[in-house]
Amino acid sequence: MWKSINRLGMVLGAVIIAAGGNTKPATAQNTLDASVGFYPGALVSLPAFVAKEQKFFEKRGLNVELVPIATGPAMTSAVASGSVTFVNNSWDNLIVAVENGLPVRGVVGSTMKMPFGFIVRKGVAMPHMKDGYPAVIQDLKGLNWGVLALGVSIQYISQKLLTDAGYKANDVTFLAVGLPNTARPALQRGIVDTYLSVEPLPSIVAAKEEGTVAIDLAQNQGPAFFRDLGYNGWWASTSTIQGNPEIVSRFVGAMQDAFCWYNKPANFEQVVALLKRNVPVPDLSEDQYKAMAMRLLPIYGPDITSRTIDSWSSLLLEQKQIKSPRKRSEVIAAVAGPEALSCAR
Repeated sequence: MWKSINRLGMVLGAVIIAAGGNTKPATAQNTLDASVGFYPGALVSLPAFVAKEQKFFEKRGLNVELVPIATGPAMTSAVASGSVTFVNNSWDNLIVAVENGLPVRGVVGSTMKMPFGFIVRKGVAMPHMKDGYPAVIQDLKGLNWGVLALGVSIQYISQKLLTDAGYKANDVTFLAVGLPNTARPALQRGIVDTYLSVEPLPSIVAAKEEGTVAIDLAQNQGPAFFRDLGYNGWWASTSTIQGNPEIVSRFVGAMQDAFCWYNKPANFEQVVALLKRNVPVPDLSEDQYKAMAMRLLPIYGPDITSRTIDSWSSLLLEQKQIKSPRKRSEVIAAVAGPEALSCAR
């Protein structure tokens, strides 16, 4: 079972209370301790940074320690074993974990769009780049496509780029090159010609003219299958959900509060400063960092839609990673609440 989980890859409320409402700070007597896993050096864990620095955890009565965890499998192992209370991990990983009997469930969303840019290295001829997707794929047939690891969601997404454009999965060679810190040298040396990555690598490659972002899934480019599709969220163990539902409700509320705060245009400069403290990117100028943040913010959100779970379930069935479809109610805890959040204005 654990071998199966280690193949998964990356990566990287029972009560809805709108942010900005009359949320009373908890007293010291009822403060609850929680640990929250995040991906170091990546921007996909933004909601946790906001909730911590803007004291939304504290206002909800949580004393939170942020714990850096490098990969999706490590996130899964940490929350299933109880070493951390909440983790940030992808929905495909969650569905396979539940399929394999692991005691985990999703509790609140983190992204409502796919947070990936499909990078093509400098030197690859791309006469169809101006035509966009799917035409650009014909320029990449027969090349080496880099992925985090083989047999994980990043590869499945890359394969979908191929098959949706009318090609076969074996029309390219997939090579495992690891996380962005090892993928970038592989692109620079021409070991691989493409790589699908979360930020900040796509922005770095573009800024340093080391390549091009040929398909920006975060901007709904690419297959219709991935448009406005949630990618990841926050999980807890079933023992936490059942044994301490209050801590889960407070966490869900804090993440919703964070969303309603960073979603306000008036807070943009504070969001950028917060991001730079947590994920500094020396390769980007101030303006380039701001531009990256501006593109990124619309992908975040606490919603977990039925379509998101149904879509990942169908892709996993296609890849023979699960035996039967999984519904939202099977993998998402009831405390996650409604599928959409409306913030007070």
